[in-house]
Amino acid sequence: MRIGFFQFFPPTLWTPGGGEVQLAKTRKALEELGVEVILFDIWSRRKDFDALHVFGSTYELSSFVQAAKGLGLPVIVSVIAYSAKPSWQWKVWKTIDPFLPIPTTYTLRQKIYDTADRLIAASKAEAEQLRQGFRIDDTKIRYVPHGVDVDRFVQADPNLFIERYGIKDFVLQVSRINKHKGQARLIRALKGTGLKLVFLGPLDPIDKDGVKEFLNLVEENKEWVYYLGTINHDDPLLASAYKAAKVHVLPSIVESLGLVTLEATVAGVAAVSGKYPTLYDYVGDRVYYCDPHSESSIKEIVLKACEKGPILGAQDYVINNFSWRHTAEKLIKIYEEVIK
Repeated sequence: MRIGFFQFFPPTLWTPGGGEVQLAKTRKALEELGVEVILFDIWSRRKDFDALHVFGSTYELSSFVQAAKGLGLPVIVSVIAYSAKPSWQWKVWKTIDPFLPIPTTYTLRQKIYDTADRLIAASKAEAEQLRQGFRIDDTKIRYVPHGVDVDRFVQADPNLFIERYGIKDFVLQVSRINKHKGQARLIRALKGTGLKLVFLGPLDPIDKDGVKEFLNLVEENKEWVYYLGTINHDDPLLASAYKAAKVHVLPSIVESLGLVTLEATVAGVAAVSGKYPTLYDYVGDRVYYCDPHSESSIKEIVLKACEKGPILGAQDYVINNFSWRHTAEKLIKIYEEVIK
């Protein structure tokens, strides 16, 4: 079986995040099970795949998906599109879009979902939002959860990070740096608590105002706030950073999942997150939830997580239920459904 992989999300081309990790880890797990995975290259224009798997469903991909289908390729789309928009907004677009005289970004996304042979949702919440917001053939939707590099995060050595940076028992946030991800809110929330705060991740080249605010806050609070730049996802130093931390916090406004929260949980760290329906599908009440809009809520829950530590049973639950191998096994069954 030969599967082509493609991903195109303009904002993250130079600042990769969870979506890019998902593709790389899925590829590795599939190859370990004997599937040949080829990264689609726009310069070679290969089409000798048994099926094409597209990661993401932003409107820019509409013509690409239609062209692939026109060439006779079965197309599988991992949606990666959970949104914080209220359901009524999606229902309005769903109602009025067929009557609009010109195509909209909604129209283009609908074309993707109409054209694809299978639509993969990473959570039940994402699948339900897809059904409510678009005209979807329900028989196309499959639920395939993300995985975690269990062995790497469980076995990580905290001393690697501690010896490099001289910091331990800190609050950690691993994510792209922008206003949406909440780094500035987290700094303001923890000011005066006596906690050390470490940030890892690329600066978002689009959100210049958010990045500027963040860097200014880091400089103003450099006695206890550390921005250490980007560490490659496969670098042992990243897993070590999780292990060396006391708490990991992800106070984003919304997340399609927040893979870093699963990674932190597997590493045995207390994890704090916004209560995204997608994440709740995965772990239920096994992480600490804050209101990401509220600095007082962030402070309260982070201090609680520092005091109480990881929630009992959380690490074992994620280890036993979410692996990339499990993800790959489910995908192979879906590929077999569409390959004639």
